[in-house]
This record gives sequence, C-alpha cells and structure tokens, in this order.
Amino acid sequence: MSTNEEKLFPTGKLLPPKPVSLEQIEDGVRKILLGLGQSHKQEVMDNTPRRVAEMYQDIINAPFCDIEIPWKCFPNLDTDGTKLMDDLIVVTDCHYVSLCEHHLAPALGIAHFAYVPDEKITGYSKIKKGLNYLARQPQLNERLLKHALDVVESVLQPKGLALILQSTHTCLICKSNAPAQEIVTVQGFRGCLKEDPFRREFLATAYGKRPVFGAV
Repeated sequence: MSTNEEKLFPTGKLLPPKPVSLEQIEDGVRKILLGLGQSHKQEVMDNTPRRVAEMYQDIINAPFCDIEIPWKCFPNLDTDGTKLMDDLIVVTDCHYVSLCEHHLAPALGIAHFAYVPDEKITGYSKIKKGLNYLARQPQLNERLLKHALDVVESVLQPKGLALILQSTHTCLICKSNAPAQEIVTVQGFRGCLKEDPFRREFLATAYGKRPVFGAV
C-alpha cells in the first residue's frame, strides 16, 4: 500500500468509523429546505434535518462494515499438504451501497470478484465487508475500484485479481425523462487475470445475467 493507504487502513485493528457531524449536516439540510421553499412546513423544518443527518450517519457507518485489516486468511493447502486451489475463484452479486460524491445521492451497486490464489485463500464475507467499508462514503466508482483492488491485493497477494462494479445511481435516475435503471460499470484486472483463459472465464460468469439492484 502507499503511505496514504496505510494511514487509511491501519494494520491489525478494526478500521475506524468515518467522521460524521450530525450538527453540521443538520445546519446544511436546514438551508437546503429553506432553498426549496419549505419554510412554511414547521414539522419538516423542526425534524427533517435530524432525520437526514441520521440517515447519512447510517449510510456512512453501517455496523456490518466492521472489518480488520489485514483480515483473516487461510493457507491454500489441503490436509495432506498439497495446494488446494490453483484456479479461478469467483464471487458474484455482492451488493453494496455508496454515495455519488458529486450529488450526495445514493448508488446501489453489485460487485463481481475473482482471484487466482497463491499461498492464501479467504472467506468471502471479508471481501464484501471490505468493499462496503470503502463504498459507504462520498465516492467515485473509479476510486472505489482502485482502492478495493489495492486492499484485496495487499491482503491476499494472489496470482491474479479482478473486480467488476456495476451500479445504478439515483442522481442519474432522477435526471432522466422517465425513471430508468442505467447501469454504470467499471472493471479492473491484475496479474494473470489480465490474460485469457482466466479473464474470459470471469467475464462470462460476471456478465452472464443482468444485475437486479436492491434484491433481497
């Protein structure tokens, strides 16, 4: 990791909550409401700023995003000492939530992840927790992709790594002539996953069906 990333991801401890000031958010929302001509709605002016502030706090610091860096990994070895996996491991349809940093509007995302292990393998929930920690803040898709790849690569040190992020942004939906679900996709490949057959196999799995955002 770079020096900046080491500051962001201190090793050997739970990643810290992201700073949120409810009072400052309330002040800002109150001004927005005045700008939207809502001053005549007393209940809205009294309570909506706090509700919005708490909503953003919940988005930014969801409790299930707690994760330790580096997270727990396992030796890529069978009980007889031979290597377990020397092929592609794929995890698809990892749902996450983010915020468009240009509009502060929610974005719903689905991630598809793959790696070819070397000495380590890991639990799939760790990857999703790490992605959610990085995503739940004002964010760019391109930055989220790079940071997620950097963190997973630093922990797993795999032979190859790939990540596809597909997201639908409410700022896009609201600006459309009619409600729609435009999908924004960014993807990154490292190591042996830059080349076929691994790259081709991963893409076929990841793009084999259209994502359904917000699915339970």
